[in-house]
Amino acid sequence: MMTFKIVMPLNHAAGDEAECRKIGGKLHTIICNTEEELITATRDADAIMTSTECPPPFTRRVISELSRCKVIHNIGAGYEKLDVPAATDYGICVSFAGDYCAEEVAEHTLALLLACARRVVRLDRAVRKGHWGMSAKREMPEIWSPMFRIKGQTLGIIGFGRVGRLVASKAGGFGLRIIAFDPYVPPETFWELGVEPVTLDDLLSESDFVSVNAALSEENRHLLGMAQFQKMKPSAYFINCARAEFADEQALCTALANGDIAGAGLDLVAGEAVTLDHPLLKLENVVLTAHSAWYSETAIAEMKRRVYENIGRVFRGEWPTLFINPEVKEKFLARWGKS
Repeated sequence: MMTFKIVMPLNHAAGDEAECRKIGGKLHTIICNTEEELITATRDADAIMTSTECPPPFTRRVISELSRCKVIHNIGAGYEKLDVPAATDYGICVSFAGDYCAEEVAEHTLALLLACARRVVRLDRAVRKGHWGMSAKREMPEIWSPMFRIKGQTLGIIGFGRVGRLVASKAGGFGLRIIAFDPYVPPETFWELGVEPVTLDDLLSESDFVSVNAALSEENRHLLGMAQFQKMKPSAYFINCARAEFADEQALCTALANGDIAGAGLDLVAGEAVTLDHPLLKLENVVLTAHSAWYSETAIAEMKRRVYENIGRVFRGEWPTLFINPEVKEKFLARWGKS
């Protein structure tokens, strides 16, 4: 029987013993906090599930110790904590969840945009303190002003892949002008969707809402620092449903506190944890949603389906449908032969 080991928090939704049994596997769920623990836990696994939530990354050293592993499946859409070239060198297939939650993330992006633009969270807090409409002579006007009609404003999207394009198509219904920056996408792709391709500097200076919907890499880590936030309009909002590391968090806090930008809607924070003394929690102009953009019952079901489908395919002698490293095929066959 194949042995599947899932290395992540015990309550992760992808850990489904019944689904694992359907493809002939046995599920082991193990928490690892160090590289040594990860090596010990995965050394004899036939297949591995992981995600960016797994504290120790799958480095070349960890991968070099995998004696039986034919496939590593990354449960989330981002796989920056997994050394894909190393997996390729060792003849290991790497698959991932793809766009399983792209619709949800696009919807959440627009939810944060609306929450910021219409001051939804601050208004709700005021009502719960007993303030209501014009009868609250000071409290409500302070929250309302300045507030602008969304129609006719500009949304700038950083990253024009699956999620960025979905955000653009959905945002069009609000009458927003949409511009986008993505150096890896040809201009005709933008124009086909009615989106204007621009430089990053132009996007920052022209946008009323700046949304990050890109995949994280070493090239774009801390893409937005103090200089970039100061290029934005003081009335503009920053929306991030991608990765916290796109922005220098200290610079973001400073920009928000100083009024360099009007506010932010954030689904993520650096380190994926918030304590009660976190500086972002002290700012009234921030909406935080605790890495929830990916979640829906539909997305959970799709994530599970893709996990066991891709692992099962490898052990049936087929290639994954969501293949990150198809260039591995020759080395896979040389190491393992036909399954």
